[in-house]
Order: sequence, then structure tokens, then C-alpha cells
Amino acid sequence: MMARVDCLATVFVEDIPEQLEDGVLYVSRQCHVALHNCACGCGEEVSTPLVATEYDFVMEDEGASIWPSIGNHDFPCGSHYIIKRGRIHWAGKMSREQIEAGRAYDRLLKRGAQPKGLGAILAWFKRLWIKFIS
Repeated sequence: MMARVDCLATVFVEDIPEQLEDGVLYVSRQCHVALHNCACGCGEEVSTPLVATEYDFVMEDEGASIWPSIGNHDFPCGSHYIIKRGRIHWAGKMSREQIEAGRAYDRLLKRGAQPKGLGAILAWFKRLWIKFIS
């Protein structure tokens, strides 16, 4: 197990290296992704897609910020932290209910609010109509 890190140096790359160094945040603007080894030191590779529906990336003089938080809930470490101005701000572990609620909220943001009642029926007819005329 590697050592836990409390800050990440940002390196802009065109191609992501095969081996990631601990304490380095690799950012590929071409691939719209940032990668780093988990800050807890477990050695797991963390990938953050830098697209509008996933993560926001801001580069400031003090370092990079990524929002929302990094929740490695599927890793054995279950680490959870925020990268702000190159520093790791540790967040508490989340319960399974909190994780699932967060994932449901993310899905809602990505899909937008789904119509209900009469709106759902009209939306279904609209999709059916589009399917037949195209």
C-alpha cells in the first residue's frame, strides 16, 4: 500500500501514461478526462470524466479543483474526498443509502426530469410518432 497524499500536482498530458505516479493529477483536455491514483494510497486508479454531466475542472494558481467530490465507493478503500486547489479535503464515508441517493440524483440531472401522468403519455406518443415517421 502506498502512502496517503494530501495534495496533487497537476500535469497536463496528451496521452495518459501507463503507470500513474502517486500525488499527480493527470489531465488530458483532448480526452476530457483526469486520472490519479486514489489519494488514500490504496493504488486504485481514479478516472474523472471532464464533461458537463460529470465533473467540473478548474485550474487556478494554487492547483486544480474538481467538483463534485471523488467518491470511490466501489473500491475496497471506499475513500471520499474533494480536490480543491490541488489539496485533498477528506470527506466522511457515505452510507449505502446516501451513495444510492447521490447516484439517483446524478441520473436525474443527466436525463432531466421525466414527465409524469398525462405528460408521460404524451411523451410516449411523441416518441412513437417520431419512430414511425423517421
